[in-house]
Amino acid sequence: PGGRAVFFPSLSLLTMVSVATSVPTACARWCPPNSSCVNSTACRCLPGFSASSGEVFTSPSDSCDDINECAPPAAVSCGKNAECLNTDRGYHCICTPGYELASGAPTFRNESENTCQDVDECQQKLRICKSHSICINTQGSYICQCLPGFKLNPRDPKLCTDVNECTPGSNPCHNSTHCFNLVGRYECRCRPGWKPIPGDPSSPKDIVCEGSNGTHTIQAE
Repeated sequence: PGGRAVFFPSLSLLTMVSVATSVPTACARWCPPNSSCVNSTACRCLPGFSASSGEVFTSPSDSCDDINECAPPAAVSCGKNAECLNTDRGYHCICTPGYELASGAPTFRNESENTCQDVDECQQKLRICKSHSICINTQGSYICQCLPGFKLNPRDPKLCTDVNECTPGSNPCHNSTHCFNLVGRYECRCRPGWKPIPGDPSSPKDIVCEGSNGTHTIQAE
């Protein structure tokens, strides 16, 4: 009397609580790689993967395959001068060769982050073109332009080789002279025993020579 009543739960209630907290949720053991268990009969693909029957599937024969975010119909738009690159569990955007992000970062996520701009290869690599040529930057690329007297090597677009101006059939000299090819240029020299006519222009194409008897051939037009 006057004491406090104490309630003791029944043994059956304690047993139910104990069972409810100790028994784990049943889980399907057949879930394939790149998936997680939902319950004893279903699995769910991880983000970036999908099964043929959907995100959650119940068939043990299903597999979770990488989603190609760069492929139609819902292809990611990376914007101008860029392309989408699919990766395991995701994707990223990269600038096409000859362009780079204004920040210098290697990748970005979508068109709204696109700041791809032209790379000036001529400033970035000062010796990108070989000797006897100059580098000219273009949008997304560059070209090597040969100096006068040189031509591009067909097997190496960065290499310029000497032009032989004295090749038969294209002799630029007057027929009273001999043509001598030099690196990047040529010279017209009088034949042995001949000498330049005084007062003639000194340009190699205009040199005219005369023999010891004072005769010379007429310069062709």
